[in-house]
Amino acid sequence: MGIFKKLFGARDGSESQTGSLGDVIKQAQEMQKQFAQQTQTDWSQATTSEVMAQATANMEALTGETAAPRTSFVKKTTCHTCGAAKTLAPKTAYVYCDFCGSLTDYDFQKACEMPMQMPGPAYEALIHETNADAQLARQTSDQEAFLAIQRRLFDRWVELCPNAVSPRAKSDPEYRQQLVEYMAQTATINEFDPTYQQYAALVKQQTMQIQWTGTFPKMQCSGETFWPLYQTVKDQLAHSYGLLRSAGILDMHPDQAPESLQQRMTWSMFCQGWLPTLGPEDSQRMIEDAGLKGEYTKLEPVETTTRKCGGCGGDLQMLPGAKVIVCEGCGTRIDVAEPEVNCRNCAGAISFPVGKNRVQCPYCKAEAQRMEW
Repeated sequence: MGIFKKLFGARDGSESQTGSLGDVIKQAQEMQKQFAQQTQTDWSQATTSEVMAQATANMEALTGETAAPRTSFVKKTTCHTCGAAKTLAPKTAYVYCDFCGSLTDYDFQKACEMPMQMPGPAYEALIHETNADAQLARQTSDQEAFLAIQRRLFDRWVELCPNAVSPRAKSDPEYRQQLVEYMAQTATINEFDPTYQQYAALVKQQTMQIQWTGTFPKMQCSGETFWPLYQTVKDQLAHSYGLLRSAGILDMHPDQAPESLQQRMTWSMFCQGWLPTLGPEDSQRMIEDAGLKGEYTKLEPVETTTRKCGGCGGDLQMLPGAKVIVCEGCGTRIDVAEPEVNCRNCAGAISFPVGKNRVQCPYCKAEAQRMEW
């Protein structure tokens, strides 16, 4: 979740992180520490997995579906690029079209099934290494210097937290570079906007005013104190997306995701962090207001053809008429409009990545190629 701490203008270094908008998991844990001090209960060592497990339990209560049966459902999604309906169940929260490979949605329920990775000591060391330079850039209004630091931080973050971003970042260097630039530019725009920082200060103040009851993991924040914070976050995000829209940053998204999808992904991170701490009524209200409720339809058996990913060799399920599939194992965009080719060295079947006629065979590592006509 550290990505959203930086996207939404939180300060790095020795300053308190509890007011950062995006780093909601850490924020919740800091609030847990605060509550522990009040109740003399020591559960400050709670892991992110424990927090997210409670989020999953809340989602089960809201949807009536347990984690296991939920795998038999697929979120109703229509591709904004080709208009196709989502048919096959995604393996990750990033929902890619079964026919053209476009990012079409972000599955909040799927995201809640998977604990969010934290970057760990290596990332924290880089933060401390760059903190002085980042602070100097703020004081001197040197946006270019600050942007360069954000590029380093986000590049490291994507490397250390591959499951928290699109699987495409695993195998596509150009995609990864575009993703890092998109995030770094977003963080920089927010950082140097005075109005945005006023919102950030208010978020911090209201977060510290949250009232808690119960004991971990059943602790619950008061809705009366949560909803003013939620409204401030809502106003802050609206302001941020106005800035990003004007600066052309939204057009830099590496998946060419529409603004509505970019906003939904941002809200998902915020709601995931707070969901474990809200009562059923407040949880329901929050995910509905954030547009994350979503409709799910029972997964019906469909006829598919199994193809082999030219990136990792994994199985791909192809629907009739599909042209591009994103491998959810390695993130490679695979051209399935053309027939598979057998490696001349090991005879393994290969479906080539989009735009490539030569590839290292994922089975024997020999060079494989397909004919160019």
